[in-house]
Amino acid sequence: MRSSKNVLPNPTELIDWLNHEGLVELDWDFPEDGDLLAAGLDSMAVMQLVVALEEQFGLELGPDDLTQANLATPRTLAAMIAAKSS
Repeated sequence: MRSSKNVLPNPTELIDWLNHEGLVELDWDFPEDGDLLAAGLDSMAVMQLVVALEEQFGLELGPDDLTQANLATPRTLAAMIAAKSS
């Protein structure tokens, strides 16, 4: 994934990034609308995800951002990143 804090990831890039960061192990063909929680994104991984997202994309995330809806899929996660970046 691109490392610039100004470049927003698409869902496919997020899948690669999640694997690279070791936050969850996803197959190379994991769908953009695949269930991240069912794939192993547990509460510990969510906390690590928050730190990694804040560092990678220069975001400030709060409890209202960490909803099941925002963390459900790579697509919803990418949408939340885009919304927080604007």
